Amino acid sequence: MTSAQNEPVDIRLIASDMDGTLLDADGRVPDRFWPLLEGLLAAGVLFSPASGRQYQTLLATFGDRDGLVYIAENGTNIVRGGETIALEPVEPDIIAPIVDWVRMMSDSGADLGIVVCGARSAYIERADEAFINSVRPYYAALEVVEDVTAAAGGDDVLKLAIFDSGQAETRTGPAILALGLPADVVISGENWVDVMRPGVNKGTALIRLQQHLGISREQTMAFGDFLNDAEMLDAAGHSYAVANAHPSIRARARHQAPSNLDEGVITSILAALPALAPA
Repeated sequence: MTSAQNEPVDIRLIASDMDGTLLDADGRVPDRFWPLLEGLLAAGVLFSPASGRQYQTLLATFGDRDGLVYIAENGTNIVRGGETIALEPVEPDIIAPIVDWVRMMSDSGADLGIVVCGARSAYIERADEAFINSVRPYYAALEVVEDVTAAAGGDDVLKLAIFDSGQAETRTGPAILALGLPADVVISGENWVDVMRPGVNKGTALIRLQQHLGISREQTMAFGDFLNDAEMLDAAGHSYAVANAHPSIRARARHQAPSNLDEGVITSILAALPALAPA
């Protein structure tokens, strides 16, 4: 693994994870990123926020600039210019067993909650302030409902996101896998487990985007920090793990960037594309 590029490269597409990667400690896009983004787009380099976050949330953050392509909900929703390039809902039959498991665990006293992530809105049953505060940053379109399964019945459910305070990787992930459902289960953060359509992830989304845009793997740069970024890094010729990344992600990436707290995404883009550096 290397820490920097030695010379400028031909980059046409940059995909970056948000939480723990691009965003700072307060969950904000660093101020220094915005002029860099304008420079990228002016130079014809497309930028893709690639996140477990909802499309509506990413849109609220970045706006509908020409040259932005959104990979939302861990790759199950790809949008450019307000038009959907791909939508990958889960099999409807998997929803009830997972919701039932979360309800059972919650009834037994576990600090769990579920977000049923539809294309139109996200749905939750748990309405306490602590849980809503944990969910709100990721889902701008959010409804508190009595029954998430019923409420999401008229929506395309793209993902089931399970919040588990502190035991996502050791408790909820293995338990959902043990249900034996036709779905992929990925640990997307310290407190989050995401369940999606089999074979769909940020990596398959990035490949689909490359094909749609006519951009090669070697013309693609990607940044990530956690397990749900693994396939995306594989799909990019120039893959970066930030210094605070999960150990397996650091081992998987070709390059290491400084941490999100040190604006590693910005630093690494400018190192690879020095013409974009401020005069």
